[in-house]
Amino acid sequence: MAKLVVIVEDTESVASSLALAFENTLGVKAITTDDPRAALRLFRDPETPVAALVTDLNLPHLDGFELIREIRKLARYNNLPAIMITADARTSLGNGPAPSTPNAIFRKPFSLREVCRVLEELLK
Repeated sequence: MAKLVVIVEDTESVASSLALAFENTLGVKAITTDDPRAALRLFRDPETPVAALVTDLNLPHLDGFELIREIRKLARYNNLPAIMITADARTSLGNGPAPSTPNAIFRKPFSLREVCRVLEELLK
């Protein structure tokens, strides 16, 4: 069974290009949503084992950091691989691991090939 990657992105063209790249390059199944609350429901569903999260920073209702923190509060996802994509040049990984810190941050415009490479490493 293919690993499941959830993409939370409110720009449809970005979400669909990420999903296509992940499915074609990495052989994963990608689910896209523009609503972080819908993503949280997926992660809370015991029937839906998610392998990784790719999220935008600026989202309605919750930002990407809050979304990562909420998901990692769930015991089975406390080490969930997470990639953040943002247009905000000020965003950084900070200084050390924290519940809301993504494993990698990519700034828009980004390289699909590079995002795929990093996600592949995180899924190992």
